[in-house]
Parts: sequence; C-alpha cells; structure tokens
Amino acid sequence: MKDVARLAQVSLATVSAVLSGSAYVSPELTTRVKKAVAALGYAPNTVASSLKKGATRIIGLVVPDVTNPFFTELVHSVQKRAREQGYAVLLCDSERDIEQERSYLKMLRAHLATGTIICAAGPDASYKDLHNDVGIMPIVTVDHIIRADDYDSVVLDNVAASRMIMQHIIGLGHTRVAIIAGQQHLVPGRDRLAGFAEALRGAGLDVVPEFVRHGAFNGNDAFDCAHALLALPERPSAIFATNNQMLIGVMRAISESGLSCPRDVSVAAIDDFPWAAAFSPALTTVRQPVDAMAEAAFNLLLERINGTNTAPKHLVFAPELVIRQSCVAPPAPSGLALAAQKAAAKPTARRAKSAGKAQLSDA
Repeated sequence: MKDVARLAQVSLATVSAVLSGSAYVSPELTTRVKKAVAALGYAPNTVASSLKKGATRIIGLVVPDVTNPFFTELVHSVQKRAREQGYAVLLCDSERDIEQERSYLKMLRAHLATGTIICAAGPDASYKDLHNDVGIMPIVTVDHIIRADDYDSVVLDNVAASRMIMQHIIGLGHTRVAIIAGQQHLVPGRDRLAGFAEALRGAGLDVVPEFVRHGAFNGNDAFDCAHALLALPERPSAIFATNNQMLIGVMRAISESGLSCPRDVSVAAIDDFPWAAAFSPALTTVRQPVDAMAEAAFNLLLERINGTNTAPKHLVFAPELVIRQSCVAPPAPSGLALAAQKAAAKPTARRAKSAGKAQLSDA
C-alpha cells in the first residue's frame, strides 16, 4: 500500500479510503490511486484486514452429503445469494460424521467466518455444547432443527410431505404400503415416519411392523431394505422411500428382483431431483422448495450478522406433490390369491358377528 501511495502521490489514508470505499475521495485522487494500483498489480491483503476488523466476508455452509441432490441444490442457491451480497461461501461436507462436523465448525470460527448455515447430521444430544464450538458466530440450521431455543431454523413440513404422498398412494387403492425411513434422531426421519403412520391410521389401515424399514437416508441401505421387503411372502404393493437417494436404492432392488415398477410395485419418494422425470417410469415425488428455503436461511443469517437479537425464528415450508408414472393402482389378485383372501375373510366375519352378539348381551 505504501508503494501505491508513493506512486499516486497521496497519503496511505487516501489509498485505504479508495480501496475500502470507507470515505469520500475526490475523482482526481481516486483516478490516481486506481492507476497506481493497476500499474503495481496491487491486491489488498484481505486476511490482514479481516484480522484487524475481527470478521470476514465469508460464511460457512456445512452439509452432511454434498452428493445428495437436495444438498447440491441448497449449496448452489446459498452461493448465489451470498455472491449477490458480496460474501464468499466456505463449503464443508461432514459426510454425516459428527466429529468431522464439529471440527469444521471450529475451523470456521477460527477463520472468522461471519456466520454459518448448517445441515446437522447428529442427534440432539450431540449439540448440547455447540456454543463452545461456535462462540458468538451466528448459526442457522436447515433440514434438521438443533437447539431450537438458541438457533434459527428452516425446515420442510415433513409430516405433511409424508401424509401427502401416502394419501396419493392409498387413494390409488393400495393397502399394503411399506416405508423406508431415515434415521430417527433427525427431524426428517422422525416426522416422515410419523406422517406415514398418520396417513395409514386416517385411512383405517394398520402400520405393519415388517413393512417399516430404516435405510439411513442412503442408497445402499435402502437397496437392502427394499430387497428384503420384496422377498416377503406377501410383499407390499407400494414402497415409500423418504429421500431421493433411497429412492434410487429401491428402484435398483426392484430391477434386480426381476420385478417391474409400477406393474408389480408402485414407488414414490420425498425429494424431487432433476432427472426424476427422465426415469422409466417417471418418478412420483414430493418436492421441497429448496431455493426458497436457501433464501430464507441466508436472510436469517444476514439478520444475525447485522445484529438482530430477537428470539430464534423457525420457518416451515410446505411440500408439493409431483405426480408422474411410478404409482398406479395395485395389481388385481390372481384367481388363487383371491380365493385364499375370501377363505381367510370368512372366519373373520364369523368372529366379528359372534363378538357383536356378545357385546349386545353384555349390554
């Protein structure tokens, strides 16, 4: 900076004011400084400036799996907003490892990040000492809520998302519906399973324990779960995968089992993704408004960075059902299967009639 000041024949304060825009400088002096900067190829030392101010124009973004299309879109949307506001994004992929996640948060704090958006991967208990890792750095959570009394959050209405897709499946005539759920220590895992059960009960159907499997929100586990479901003596007529990566695992299991979707098994999932419509069949999904969620999270973070000190805000976004071709009415039972169903129903009907008489006499 001294060389710039010498060449432009101005003071260090004038050079600083021109480069930072912190004070008015006459057009003539501004031109001289800019010409000197160009001639010398000078670049401001942003690290030194950040150390002096105690802050940077960097925000952190911690996601559990950057290969998941949901998080890929979230990263793109956050980066777009950050760029528009003059911020850079430091992206960290925790790979669903809680210790790695903590390490990233400490690193972001040490590098004076002005705030961080985090898609947490751990159970609630993992974050009881979060303030020790992040200090006063503002935090906004997306997808999973942690420390609701302390930090803002942006999430999908996951119960409504499951209920929406299950009502569609049940409305087609399915009564044997399986779910491949995510981890129950995460809000999406818990709430999506709750919405599944709620929709079944609302239709007068029971939750069949062997139709509830846990795929940990990844394709390989979902493949194993779906393969086991399809091998049952009486397999489900529809499978609900609770995220996009598990949907891929389900489709692979159906194919490798020699079955066809939707002829033999209907499939639907939460999380739309760019190539869902390009599958054969095109996949029925529930879409999350990822761009709107990213914008809301970034705006909440900006409010905290700028000193807003209100109670934490919790924003919940509505899902959207996208009906394509992977869900159809269940196949009609064969002649033998239909006869077996009728035979099984007769004793039930007799027991129901006897129970009715007993209740009447007791009254």
